[in-house]
Amino acid sequence: MDTHLKSILRELGLPNRFEILQLLSCQPASLAHIHRITNMSVSGVSRVVNTLVSLGLIDKTDDCGYCITGIGRLILDIIRELDKILVFKDELIDTHEFMEVVPPEFKLGLANLTKAEVEYDIYVAIKRAVDEVSNAKSWCKCICRVMECSIFRILVRNYLRGVKDKMISSTDTLKDRIELLIQAAKAEKLSEEEIKKIKDNIEIRVLDLPFQLGIVDGKIAFFQILKPDRVSPAFISTDREFVDWTNRLFDYFWNMAKPVKIPFEKVLED
Repeated sequence: MDTHLKSILRELGLPNRFEILQLLSCQPASLAHIHRITNMSVSGVSRVVNTLVSLGLIDKTDDCGYCITGIGRLILDIIRELDKILVFKDELIDTHEFMEVVPPEFKLGLANLTKAEVEYDIYVAIKRAVDEVSNAKSWCKCICRVMECSIFRILVRNYLRGVKDKMISSTDTLKDRIELLIQAAKAEKLSEEEIKKIKDNIEIRVLDLPFQLGIVDGKIAFFQILKPDRVSPAFISTDREFVDWTNRLFDYFWNMAKPVKIPFEKVLED
């Protein structure tokens, strides 16, 4: 770790440092004003402010006051986001596989979990997801391991209505997933033209990932980190930032996943 960063973290761990950054993030302030807000002695405020200046977190203004710097605001924002994420510290303890594969730029986005409803009954979460998919208007994206024939029949009917679907499958469920899709299409007794329409509206790629997510029409998203020893909760939200974060996370791994050919010709087989 960089020596300068160590110094910043050590300093911000001391009393009143973080509060001073928060104060200056709202507006510049004089030593006297900082003294009144923090109840520190004038000499104590002066020493702390000089240290924060030397670390590049704050700077002097033209009228002898102090303001937060760009790096100071960056550090402050990161700490605020981490504070939100740590609300879910118990849910995130056993998620090393997720943390290993997800890029750093997405990890701070976990703060969006605070904007979601937490559903601990995974079967309730699946039912809600299926209900949303059933009513999809334009598109769906999903990374999931759920394998249920009735769900695939819903998907087939969606494709016939013009709903486009991007699906990332795990390696171990891919074969059965494709088979269930073919069976669902056969059950609908489709014409060749309908089969072509389905083919144009579904794309499956394969990549093993330690989480599940689903997005419907860009309006609602479902997210769950998979754990090796226990079932983790699902996070469900219509919040715009939450949905955008899950959408960008999906797109990142979609570009890494390997395309799969779906043998739709089997639908016409007896």
